[in-house]
Amino acid sequence: MTPPLPRRALALLAAALLCLSACSSGGGQDPRGSADPDVTAGTDPALQRFYTQTPQWGECGSTSGGQPLPKGLECAELTVPVDYAHPSGGDTTVALARLPASGGDARGALFLNPGGPGGSGVDMMASTDYFSSAKIRRDYDLVGFDPRGVVRSDGIRCLSDRELDEWRAQPAFDPSKQSLDDVRKSSQRIGRACHEHSSAVVSHMDTQNVARDLDVLRASLGQATTHYMGFSYGTEIGATYAHLFPRRTGRMVLDGAVDPALDERSSSLAQAEGFEDNLRHFVADCQEHTRGCAVGGEDVDAGVRRIQDMLHSVAQGRTRTSDGRTVTPTNALEGILVPLYSTSGYDQLNSALHEAFDGSFDALMASSDANHGRDPSGKYTSNVSMAFLAVSCLDATDSGVTDAQMTRAAQQMTERAPTFGPYLGYGAAACQGWPDKPVTPLPELRADVETPAVVIGTTHDPATPYPWAQSLASQLGRARLLTHEGYGHTAYTSGSGCITRAVDDYLLDGTLPDEGTVCRQS
Repeated sequence: MTPPLPRRALALLAAALLCLSACSSGGGQDPRGSADPDVTAGTDPALQRFYTQTPQWGECGSTSGGQPLPKGLECAELTVPVDYAHPSGGDTTVALARLPASGGDARGALFLNPGGPGGSGVDMMASTDYFSSAKIRRDYDLVGFDPRGVVRSDGIRCLSDRELDEWRAQPAFDPSKQSLDDVRKSSQRIGRACHEHSSAVVSHMDTQNVARDLDVLRASLGQATTHYMGFSYGTEIGATYAHLFPRRTGRMVLDGAVDPALDERSSSLAQAEGFEDNLRHFVADCQEHTRGCAVGGEDVDAGVRRIQDMLHSVAQGRTRTSDGRTVTPTNALEGILVPLYSTSGYDQLNSALHEAFDGSFDALMASSDANHGRDPSGKYTSNVSMAFLAVSCLDATDSGVTDAQMTRAAQQMTERAPTFGPYLGYGAAACQGWPDKPVTPLPELRADVETPAVVIGTTHDPATPYPWAQSLASQLGRARLLTHEGYGHTAYTSGSGCITRAVDDYLLDGTLPDEGTVCRQS
C-alpha cells in the first residue's frame, strides 16, 4: 500500500526540476438526502442549489491506475462552484465514492482524505483496510473524494506523458549554473500549459475551496456535521474546514499533522531534517539487523556517505535506466525518500540501493515513477504532480521571499540535512513564477468547535515532523494530541494497537485519549 502523501517535500523536489524547462452515475437516489433543514441551515442563498443536491450513486470501475475497487463501493459526482465568491460564474465537479457500513445501520459518513496535495480519495477506497479498522468500517459509511482539479474531479491537465518524462529528466536547480529567474520562467510556462489544457478550476484549487467543497458534500449526504479523517496534507484540509465551519465540525482525526502557521522555508527545513533523521535510522537498522546490508560499514556516517556519493555520481548526468531513461539526482532521491515513509519499506530500499551501487537504477526510478503516477508502460495515470504544484502555489505563503533569503535557507538546509537539503532550498521560486497569485491566507487558525479534534503526531515522522502536530493541536484550541513514539509517516492502523484503539474509541464513542497519551511503535 502506498503511504499517505506528504505536504511539501515531494512538491519541492518536483519544483526543483522547474529550473529548465469516472465514476459512472445512474442508479437510485440516496434515501439519506438533504431534506432535513438542519443540514443546510445558515447556507448562503446563492449556494442553495449546491447544498441541496442528491448524489446519484452508481458503479465505480477501477482506480486511476487500474486496480479494482472494493465490491459494494458506490460512486457519484456533485457540482460545486468554481469560485465561491461568484457562485453563478461557472461550475465544476467533485467525484466521491462511498463504501456503506458493513454493519448495515451506519451512524453516518466518515470523510477520508489521503494527503497530497493531489491524492485521490476515490483511489484511496481501494485500500480501506489500510486506512481504517474493521470497527470503523462496520459502523461508518466511508466516503473518499477527489479534491477539485484532482483525477476525476475535473482533473487538470498540463503536460503530455512525453513532456512529463522530459520535465522529470531535467537536472535539479544548480545556483552555480542557473539563475532563479530560470526557475520562475519555467514554472510560468508549465502553469500556462495547465491553463491552456484545463478548465478554470486550475485557478481555484486552493485548500480553502477544497474545504468549502467538503461542506457541500456533507450537506448532500444529509449530514448535519462532518466527521473526518485526514492524513498528511489531509490534516490541512480538516483544520481549514474546522476554521471555516466550526459549528458543522464533528469528530475529526488529523494524522501526520501539517502546521499551517509555517512558511515554506521553515517547512522545507523541518522536512529535510526529518528525512535525514529517518535515513540515518534506516542505515543504523540495516547495519544492525539486515544480512547483506547495502550500506554496511563501520558506522552510520559511512553508510550515509555512500548514499551521498551515489547521488553525486548520478549528478554527472550519465546514468540511465535499462529502458534508456535519464536518471537525475532528484529521481534517485525520490526513490530513496518514498520507502522512508514506513519502516516496512526498509527492505525495499536496501534492495534498490544494492542495485544502484551495482549500476542499475530501475528500482529507485520505479519508486519515483509510482510517486508521480507513472505506470510501467509510460502512461501517467493520475495528475498528482501538476495538482501538487497548482495547490502548493495557490496556498503559498512565501511569495515575497527574496533570492538572497532563499540562498541562505538553502545553505542552512544543506548544513543541517546534507543528503536532502541541497534539493529543497529553492521551491519558493517556482511558485513566484506560477501564473496564478496565491490566495489570501486565512487569519490565525481558530476552530471554536463543540467536538475537540484528535491530532496524531509521530515523534520521528519525516514528512510531517512531530512539532507540527504539537503546534496544530494548540492552534485548534481544545484538540487532544495523541503521540506515536516511532518512525515513519502517520500512525493510525500502522501497527500500533494503542493508536488504533484510541482513534476507534474517539470515532465510535466520542472518548478522547487521556492528556499526554503516548503510544509506542510495535
